[in-house]
Amino acid sequence: MRPHSLISLLTRRLVLGSVLLTIVNIALVTGYYSLDRDELQREKISRQIGRLETALSRLPDGTLQFRPGERLIHDFRDYPEAYAYRILDHDGRVVDAANAGLVPPEVWAAVAASDAGSSTVQHEGRTVLVGSQKVDVGGKPARIGFASVGDPSRLVLFVFFDELFVHVFVALLPFAACLVLVNIVTVRQSLRPLIEAARAARETGHGTTTRRLPTAGLPAEILDMVEAINDALGRLEDALEAERAFTAEAAHALRTPLAVLSARVAQLPELPAAQPLRDDVARLTRLVEQMLSAAQADTLVVDPAMQSDLAAIARSVVADMAPIAIAAQRQIAYEGPDACPVMGDADAIAHALRNLVDNGLRFTPAGTEVTLAVEETGRLSVRDHGPGIPAVHRDTVFKRFWRGAASDLGGTGLGLAIVKRIAEAHQAEVGISDAAGGGALVSLQFHRPPSALPSEPEPVAGVRREAARQPA
Repeated sequence: MRPHSLISLLTRRLVLGSVLLTIVNIALVTGYYSLDRDELQREKISRQIGRLETALSRLPDGTLQFRPGERLIHDFRDYPEAYAYRILDHDGRVVDAANAGLVPPEVWAAVAASDAGSSTVQHEGRTVLVGSQKVDVGGKPARIGFASVGDPSRLVLFVFFDELFVHVFVALLPFAACLVLVNIVTVRQSLRPLIEAARAARETGHGTTTRRLPTAGLPAEILDMVEAINDALGRLEDALEAERAFTAEAAHALRTPLAVLSARVAQLPELPAAQPLRDDVARLTRLVEQMLSAAQADTLVVDPAMQSDLAAIARSVVADMAPIAIAAQRQIAYEGPDACPVMGDADAIAHALRNLVDNGLRFTPAGTEVTLAVEETGRLSVRDHGPGIPAVHRDTVFKRFWRGAASDLGGTGLGLAIVKRIAEAHQAEVGISDAAGGGALVSLQFHRPPSALPSEPEPVAGVRREAARQPA
């Protein structure tokens, strides 16, 4: 399982910190009001007076009018022994009242004073919380008094939750969300050099061992690690270069002795043991040539601006391989347009194509045809009529010296590895599938140059077919 990224880890920790901060804030608000219930009661009076104020208005003649809704008078109607109110106009006239008998008249008179606030009084053996507040309605003052005995409707809870909403959801949560967002952006921007270094590391391959991970802008804690990786890449490059040089030098040094040996074997008289010896020398010569080709493919670097004609390359390979196909009692043919420009090196593409054709000629039965097909999209394919390549082996066939169960056909196990390396140097896609009617279909998808990409659908060009067949 792929580990989580550092950005995700930091984000989760920041979110967890915000959640913990919210929980602490809720605990502090709860504790504050639990320790100071008088403040909570005073806030309850203020909230209820505010609700009553919303139902006040003045008529055009200046008369104060109280028109409460059902929700406003619900508590006063259902709990007459618990809640009461009294509304006075600026001239002391009682505009409206509910359950006024809950409080003695002298208490209502006291709270009607201009400096009245909130207090508790004892009345008929009960503790009554009374408060009043001066309000402005239509440009003229008025006073609203409120009283409660106990709290059967749990108005204090509404006050508590309002305070909780203000202190947590309005003040803390937006701040915590902004803090998390700022931290995510800050972390992402701070780790951008590390992300770029990781991207460069993923792009390092056979042809890019000279590339080093960028170190600009990296924190000191990460710089040491990246520099160590660059040092390791340098040592890896030296080791790969030494391996390639050894392979190339060994293969090159063996070519001359093998050529001499081949010439001497060719001069042997036609004895029963002579032909197997010639075959062994031919296989050894081909192996050395393939080893040299593999070493050259490993060092292949393609100019991104280089263009080639894929159709011309395929026709040239057909012409070059025709004598070999005819000698082996096979046929070889080309199908495709007259021209197909692609991005790539012509010699390298031809080298890869020759390896594919050579494989096809080895596996296709005598009397059948190996077909090279080029499509306008830049796709090159080689089709034979052999046993095909099982799906389970289609990844391993590109490994060096892997030959599967067909080792008796004289292959070296390097041909498809060379094709794969050349395709990687061109950033081309390699695919293997079953050919229609049996056999294998190996394809290479090259990139088209921008000038060759049609801006709108064009008619499909006619297919040109050239074939080299065994003479009758």
